[in-house]
Amino acid sequence: MDALIQRRRRMSHVMVPRQVRQRQAATAMSCFCSKADTRQIDRLSNLPDELLVTILSFLPTPTAARTSVLCRRFRHLWEASTSVQVIYRNPDHLDKFVALADRTILHRNPSFSLLSLHLELYYFDLSLHNSYMPSLLAKAASLGLCHLTIVGYVHLQPILPIIFSIKTLKSLALPNVAGDQHHVFPSKFAFTSLTSLSLGFSSIDLDPPKFSQLLSELRSLEELQLDICSISSLIISSQTIRKLKLEISGSELHTLSLFLPSLESLNLRTRELFPSLHIHGEVPSLKSAVIGLDELHAQDVTAVTKLLNFISHLEELRLLLRESTDEKDPIHILLEPGKDVPNFPNLKHLYVRLCFHNHNFEDVIMMLHNCPVLESLKLVHKKPKITHQARGRKREDWCSKLPRRRNVNFRNLHLGTNKRKFMKLLGRN
Repeated sequence: MDALIQRRRRMSHVMVPRQVRQRQAATAMSCFCSKADTRQIDRLSNLPDELLVTILSFLPTPTAARTSVLCRRFRHLWEASTSVQVIYRNPDHLDKFVALADRTILHRNPSFSLLSLHLELYYFDLSLHNSYMPSLLAKAASLGLCHLTIVGYVHLQPILPIIFSIKTLKSLALPNVAGDQHHVFPSKFAFTSLTSLSLGFSSIDLDPPKFSQLLSELRSLEELQLDICSISSLIISSQTIRKLKLEISGSELHTLSLFLPSLESLNLRTRELFPSLHIHGEVPSLKSAVIGLDELHAQDVTAVTKLLNFISHLEELRLLLRESTDEKDPIHILLEPGKDVPNFPNLKHLYVRLCFHNHNFEDVIMMLHNCPVLESLKLVHKKPKITHQARGRKREDWCSKLPRRRNVNFRNLHLGTNKRKFMKLLGRN
């Protein structure tokens, strides 16, 4: 009898896990069936056309065009997308470029508005630029175009008057237009509601007086981006610009004038500085700035110091500085030796990336003594490359003098503990 009882107990221990497994399998099957029933519901087809067109507008046009194979409903739905992107990369694909542009722009139903147009052309075709492009932009203008971007090799002379006549335009970007451009801006334009403007003048003739007149008449402009090459004087004056990005290549700039009372953010990048650069103007509302200066020589420190004095009232500053590869020995590139150090009474956040050799480390320490309300600090060591242009350069002379060698990062400097560590870095008691 005892043996029978023990046998039943062993069987019960074996049966319980089996029952549990059966229950788990039944639960999993029911979940699978419920998921399978869910998959049978075509929620996408229940959406209205307006919402589907909005979704397709977030996709690149070639990707949105692939949805035409889904069903009859999607066959022409992508052509009504409010955002169109057409790219001409391969000279053998000119027919595909024209076909796509025809379907999305030229043959577009007038009841479908076109809000954004992005064109990229990397090969020059005379008929394309002289006849087809003007027709394309004229049609886009009639559809209520608001945002226009053109990148690549473009002949601007026949299309620039059309662009400047688009009344509904809110943003215009010609950031990297290549080609032999011999023209000036049209004297008349219609886009008085333009809020964002991006222009690249690497190969475009810039007439400073007419450009200044253009800015003065753009009374809604808030963002401006310029890429300029080889210009001696630049004057930017506007009552509405809040964000400015300025990229300058070449060492011919003598005068930089910024009269921007509403400017809040400045991004200045240069490949080279002219030693006698004169910077002046008014930017009383400036709060943050990113300053990136490359290929600095010993004689450029005067221009750097002038620039720091010009923006000394801001709250956030990022400095990205790099010596020229021609310099063999460490030089001062941040502060001018023997001159007054700029005061930063409102600076709260500071980021500095440069080679923290002995000279630069001392200059940064002097600069930090004039930042009374600083809350966060990050110093990043960027060791210059040893190239054939700097023969005789000793690596040990360019090593980091930071306490932690590669970088220093302090936050919440208004707290006591962090403040004491910060004072120790400054060499104070």
